[in-house]
Amino acid sequence: MKTRKGKHKRENADPQWLESFKADIQKHILRGDYQGGLKIARAALARFPRELTCRYQYAKLLGDWADELPEKRKARYKKEAIQILRPLTRRLAGRDCEESFGICLNYYYQAQAFPQMVRFGRRQARRGVRKGHYAQALGACLEAQRLHGRAQLTSSRRWAQRSIQAWSRYDLSGERYYFPHYSLSLALALAGQPKEALKRLKCAAKLSQRPIKDWEFADVRKLIGC
Repeated sequence: MKTRKGKHKRENADPQWLESFKADIQKHILRGDYQGGLKIARAALARFPRELTCRYQYAKLLGDWADELPEKRKARYKKEAIQILRPLTRRLAGRDCEESFGICLNYYYQAQAFPQMVRFGRRQARRGVRKGHYAQALGACLEAQRLHGRAQLTSSRRWAQRSIQAWSRYDLSGERYYFPHYSLSLALALAGQPKEALKRLKCAAKLSQRPIKDWEFADVRKLIGC
């Protein structure tokens, strides 16, 4: 079928294809291989440019991969990710609850709106959504890290403690994604608990199938002198 402009109309992806697509992506995300996942997401977006799931996964992976890049490229890709995610946050009616949560969480993450992420998590937790604690824990850790970089150490430790408490409420036992374990490790390091931080960092490294000296874990290792 063609549009009036003569271009082929793209159809939405069928549910079975979407589930397979998300499963393929998840294999890369669990290890922190965001560039590998991005290749799959980019191809899916080219095939189904109007599919919300494809747009979301592409933006999420682009923004996460940007964290590995030099500042100029990082800023450019983060901006692109935000521009995709922001309008998606207004199209969540009737969507899968997990995907809706992920879109909002990733918008706050890519936009570095960490206190807003914490408030979002509180609202979710009040509604009985377990991942509300996840959002609170992650947002508080990232805000603690930002304040530490500004030498606001007392405030940083306060936010780090909030993160530790929220991760405790979420309960990381059975969590296969390395990043929450890394986040807890960072919060522990910022709160002045180096032994516990190292223990959790080793768990994150094992889950990601990467050495503890990987670039992503350098900030925690620096804080704990490892």
